[in-house]
Amino acid sequence: MFHIEEARTGSDEAVSSSSNAPPASPSIAASPYWGKPSITSDDASHSEDDGFSPFVGFCFTINYILGTGFLTVPWAFAQGGLALSTIVIIAVGIFSDMSKNYLLETMARAEVMLDHRMHWNKKKKPPKPNVGEEEEGKIQMLYSPVVGRGETSNLLLPMKPYDNYNTTTTSSASSGVGHAKSSCELAELSLPSSSIQQLPTTTLPGTPNRDDGRRLLQRRPTPKTKDYLIKQRKFEVNSLCRVYLGKTGLHIYTVSICLYIYCTLWAYTCVFASAMSTAAPLFSNDVDTNYLIFAIVFALLVVPMSCMEMHEQVTVQVCMTGARFLMLALMVGTSKMCAEDVRREGGGGLFVEAPMFELEGITSMAPIMVFAHIYHHSIPGLANPVADKKKLSGIFRSTAIFSTLAYTLIGLVLGSNFGKNINQSSNLNWKDFTGGTAIYDIDNNLISIAWWAKAISLYVLCFPALDVISAFPLNAMTLGNNMMVSAYGKRIHEVDKNRCIRTQFRILASVPPIIFGILQRQLGKITDYAGTTGFVIGFSFPALLYLRSRAMAERKHFSTVTFYSGYASYKFGAWCLFSFGVTMALYVVFFLVRDGLSYED
Repeated sequence: MFHIEEARTGSDEAVSSSSNAPPASPSIAASPYWGKPSITSDDASHSEDDGFSPFVGFCFTINYILGTGFLTVPWAFAQGGLALSTIVIIAVGIFSDMSKNYLLETMARAEVMLDHRMHWNKKKKPPKPNVGEEEEGKIQMLYSPVVGRGETSNLLLPMKPYDNYNTTTTSSASSGVGHAKSSCELAELSLPSSSIQQLPTTTLPGTPNRDDGRRLLQRRPTPKTKDYLIKQRKFEVNSLCRVYLGKTGLHIYTVSICLYIYCTLWAYTCVFASAMSTAAPLFSNDVDTNYLIFAIVFALLVVPMSCMEMHEQVTVQVCMTGARFLMLALMVGTSKMCAEDVRREGGGGLFVEAPMFELEGITSMAPIMVFAHIYHHSIPGLANPVADKKKLSGIFRSTAIFSTLAYTLIGLVLGSNFGKNINQSSNLNWKDFTGGTAIYDIDNNLISIAWWAKAISLYVLCFPALDVISAFPLNAMTLGNNMMVSAYGKRIHEVDKNRCIRTQFRILASVPPIIFGILQRQLGKITDYAGTTGFVIGFSFPALLYLRSRAMAERKHFSTVTFYSGYASYKFGAWCLFSFGVTMALYVVFFLVRDGLSYED
């Protein structure tokens, strides 16, 4: 004799009341894409069918992650120790992947929970199926541990009522099962011996196998997560903050992202103008004049690119990804020869080997490792043009794995070869690179070196200037989009397809940092403090959005599982990541203040 419980949960499908027309009264939520996706004149050549392939999405993401920051990674390895730095960079790579997952899950929930008018979707209760009808969806069959005779009273306990609870028959389990007597308690059913023989005998691991026992059979539909998927709407992070964190969260995030990206673009301007005026002083013998002219040239290159859409600069971005790979290969492949050249030019000075563990250097090493992985504020913009949204998690995860391996490789190789003598910007070590081909006269003056050695030296030294040409527009686009959402708020649906207005915000995002870079080359402490916002932008906000969107999904009876759920989809992991971002921000601020006070004394 068996006891059977059939538990039926509510359907995970939501009824959308969307329409093509904009809402009569704006919603409290905001997204840059209101209404159903449609092909406009601006998007005529960029429909869903010809979106980015996974490879192009990978290239764009790599260009975000592998910015000029990777040039300081070898120095960080030398400061913190090769082994300790390897552990930290791998741990931060895992945190970065967790943060990416949290943002993708939040975006997927917003897609399901909000209709195209940005109103909350309401759950529709499924009708009770007729007896004998096949249920839709997959079914999970769960067996309780076997209990012996005389222990029936432990099973026949009142069950907690819940919506649509029913105890109908299970034709797939046995053809002789009768109807249950009640919907609020387990019913004792008599089964013919032939039916008992047909029932599976497999129990849960560790369950005792007793022929005279009874077990509890539960049947419930598996949650359907295929619809919890990012689609054609794009939810910028500050849009998600408006929906799930309210106005306070929106304002904090907007201020943080503006401060962080403005200072990043300011630094890019200084890097380009300084590198080019030093490596190729073409216009004048005066350094200041060359700096100004190269800053203007930089503006002529990156401001128009910032006003373009991503699908309009695919060729440039893919080529720049190849340039980054070439840079990594040249630095790793020629680092041993370069280190020998540095020691030869330095008169055979003392070589200080990089340690394996250096706890005192962790204050200099850890922030660099964390900043090298921050790109999460740009995930909505990177995800939107990808054709197959089911591959987003794989695209971003592959870039996180690749960048972590690249950082580890370049850190270990350059850290081992140069030791503590490495420059903070590691490419500067190639200034006197000869590759062992130098010819000297009797007075030890350099006569000539091979052409390929000159080419490698010039490329490695000028690479930061090339690098920021591709990184600047991507960050400016992210900042401009977020500024537009913040400015229009509830009325964003009125201007989201207006390219003229979009361009105005892109110009507002890209031009001021270039002006700041011309007026002030030394960024000073302001960028150090502003950079601390990157920790909360890249780690704390994604974790907090995940927690808030999950809680709201539970409250509104949506599934907490999405297509992008994975190993980190737990509240504990999200709280750990949130704490990590806040702790790192406070940690860096503390040491900046301490160093500032020490410098003044």
